[in-house]
Amino acid sequence: MPESFLGDGLVFEEALPVVWTAGPLAEGLTLARLNADNHQLLGAEASLDEVRVHEALKDESPALVQELQRLEYKVNILLRLTSELALRNSGLPPPQRVRLTSRALEWFAEQIPAVGSTGLLSVYINSALPQAVKFPCVVAGERMQDESRVAQFRFSGTSDAVVEQLDKLIFRHHRRLVAGARLAAG
Repeated sequence: MPESFLGDGLVFEEALPVVWTAGPLAEGLTLARLNADNHQLLGAEASLDEVRVHEALKDESPALVQELQRLEYKVNILLRLTSELALRNSGLPPPQRVRLTSRALEWFAEQIPAVGSTGLLSVYINSALPQAVKFPCVVAGERMQDESRVAQFRFSGTSDAVVEQLDKLIFRHHRRLVAGARLAAG
């Protein structure tokens, strides 16, 4: 398939643990449950990035706001430690390069599934959350890049709410990359 498989928009490119499970595409209640779980997980991932004082606290004393921020940092540290322990015991595969949009994913791997096969692609999008976003998908194509095989997965049955959350995740990732480049240059 051509290079434009992922489209012209922003792309989340990262090394992430990915697991492929061949099987029929999810339908009905199973698909609805996957979409609900993915929406909840993506919402939780988004909340990890938010370190901001809630609008309701703007009129509170600075000492209270500072104390709440301190507590939030402690909870985040506990969450990261807990998830690190869970990841160590989970037996996840090593991270591999992926390129993700809200509708498709490219996976750079030595062993890739056959074009046309269907199944469930589990992607661990944040090391602080030891749960995967699970996409029912079709292996739509395969290509070569820099002597690497690249499997191209097209998501199937992803709800509009999950697509919106994925778009926000991709935008936040892009914004962090831009901010990091500015810091490095400045």
